[in-house]
Amino acid sequence: MQSNLPKTMRAVVCTATGPVSVMAIQEVPLPTPQPGQVLIKVLGFGINRAEMFTRQGHSPGVQFPRIIGIECIGAIAAYPSVAAVASTSTRHPIGTRVATCMGGLGRQIPGSYAEYTCVAEANIRPIPATSLPVGTLAALPEMLQTTWGSLVTGLDLRSGESLLVRGATSSIGLCALQLARKIGAIRIGATSRKAGRIQMLLENGANEVFIDSGEIAEDVAKSAKGGFDKVLELVGTTTLRDSLKCAVPKGTVCMTGIQGGSWEMEKFIPMGDLPNRVRLCAYGGGPDDFMALPWEELIRDIEAGKVKIPVREFKLEDIHTVHEILESGGGGAKMVVVVSDT
Repeated sequence: MQSNLPKTMRAVVCTATGPVSVMAIQEVPLPTPQPGQVLIKVLGFGINRAEMFTRQGHSPGVQFPRIIGIECIGAIAAYPSVAAVASTSTRHPIGTRVATCMGGLGRQIPGSYAEYTCVAEANIRPIPATSLPVGTLAALPEMLQTTWGSLVTGLDLRSGESLLVRGATSSIGLCALQLARKIGAIRIGATSRKAGRIQMLLENGANEVFIDSGEIAEDVAKSAKGGFDKVLELVGTTTLRDSLKCAVPKGTVCMTGIQGGSWEMEKFIPMGDLPNRVRLCAYGGGPDDFMALPWEELIRDIEAGKVKIPVREFKLEDIHTVHEILESGGGGAKMVVVVSDT
């Protein structure tokens, strides 16, 4: 590795499963990239409910202590050896700004809540030249991968179709409304538990809003155009039965989120709970989905203002506050931690 790198780094170490207090900023040895990996100097990382679930003990197979965090943007700091860089002309130069997400990050391997992290070289994407600040860029890898993947590969959303986003006031939900418009959806519905958020949803691409009491299928059926071709379920198992009733025959419901906090459905009866000819799938993205994402195109859209990403920035020292906000529901802006601007 390069000799000018520090020997240690600051990282948020999750010492065990439990409340926010199990996370502590510690000085730990700088990780060393193994064959097939690259060391990234972290500039910033997004905050995700998946990390809260890992801290709470809901991610099977994760061993603690663990540096959590499933995504980041940063700059390439080192490869396994100088010789390896010289022998592989396709590698990106040291200092190249890149993005990464998933691939076991924060679960099977130490994650992104740190000043440096090692990730699979095959799971990084260069960040194109852009004027977007670090905070905005840090919000993008997992959000865009999840949203685009859910709409395109999960729901197979096509131009001219209708879409309902259940749980639309989350950062993923707001992004989904805008990307659905980009794809060409002609009717975009959204749900919120609070009437005060209707205007926010309309400004982000929805043209119908349903106030969600937990059951909206009747309201959808009574609406001018009835059910939806596609339904993106972000609340999860607590509203899934009702969301299935919001789809038209041969429509598709894709469950991507668990905002409701419940992992299981009790007494799910397929022949009773699945409406006739309605399809149900789930989406959980991975490295292949991140690499298939139209990354550069979407960054250009964001820079041009065609897609708006509300961001709320924090520092590494704020990690307890960030997770407390996450546990209280979050919503709206994507929370990010800016580690370094350079």
